[in-house]
Amino acid sequence: MELNIEKDKNLKSLIGFGQVGLENLGNTCFLNTAIQCLSSIKYCSAYFLSNKYAEDLNLDKRENELVDEFSNLIKDMWRGNLKKVSPSLFKEILGKFYPLYASFAQNDSIEAYCKIIELLHEGLSYCAVINIPDIGESYSDRVNREASESWNMYYEKNYSVILKIFYGQFWSRIKCQSCLKVSNKYDPFNVLNLSIDKTTNTIYDCIDKFVLSEDMEAEDSLRCDGCKRECMGKRKMSVWRLPVVLTIGFNRFDMRGDKINKYIDFPVGRCSFVNLVDRPSEKKKVYELRAIGNHSGSLLGGHYWAYTKGLDGNWYQFDDSRVKEIDEGMLVSSNVYYLVYEMVGVRIEDVIYS
Repeated sequence: MELNIEKDKNLKSLIGFGQVGLENLGNTCFLNTAIQCLSSIKYCSAYFLSNKYAEDLNLDKRENELVDEFSNLIKDMWRGNLKKVSPSLFKEILGKFYPLYASFAQNDSIEAYCKIIELLHEGLSYCAVINIPDIGESYSDRVNREASESWNMYYEKNYSVILKIFYGQFWSRIKCQSCLKVSNKYDPFNVLNLSIDKTTNTIYDCIDKFVLSEDMEAEDSLRCDGCKRECMGKRKMSVWRLPVVLTIGFNRFDMRGDKINKYIDFPVGRCSFVNLVDRPSEKKKVYELRAIGNHSGSLLGGHYWAYTKGLDGNWYQFDDSRVKEIDEGMLVSSNVYYLVYEMVGVRIEDVIYS
């Protein structure tokens, strides 16, 4: 199936498609779950189904082979006349970049999800002009300029539509305990990992824990520009730039590798994550859930499967080659390993064409 975005900006022609299983090649449920989550993201699937990706394909990068095969896989999954598809060739190519995936051992699904995104980004990257705003000299102006310069440093020569879809920017502030000078750092991310403990019962509890200021450990002391020496500090984390697709992972394994099977509540409908950000413009952004990666079992074994929301508005379970429609009441459970949220109100053509 080839999608014409100009004629079908709302993807109406795709409604009823995409509910196709993936063959388990031997402990590859982790990979199947990651692929199903990526396929469900409308910006990602539309980019490949429309063949827009081919215009951006960087033939100088060895990752272009993986990009092409990912596109073939997505097209097979959305063709509409298949009940299941084999990801064997995609897995084989993925294994060339990460030998870990060349075997048939069980691996971490969210890690595979991130690795695929990173490889797609590399294979579709190009040089871009990123404008840095000409702003004043207040603290907020300076921080805005620093964040833009940091984003530019990372991606001016390595920009892609994948970056526009999946990547955000952390904002780390470290306050020197001696001179009280604040140092800012801005790092890109494609997954927000949240910790779970006995005080966290909802995703909002986990976010509050993530942004809570904390004293730095002795081994993490910093070189303070104000004191001109190594100093202790207090660190506060938040998100400066929210991505179009926000992926949130739960750290469900402790330092010993034991599974934390705790029920964490989270929103399924429209929601915002105001405590995650500080800028008023980011607080206004609204998301809705698109996919869930689930895990049962232990670190050394277990099983992964996905829940995704179809373009028809219904939820589906993808358990390797088995696909079935499910009730929304099944979504929140102690098996939830990662969540994929799409930003509301972002037009597909603005993401994949500009």
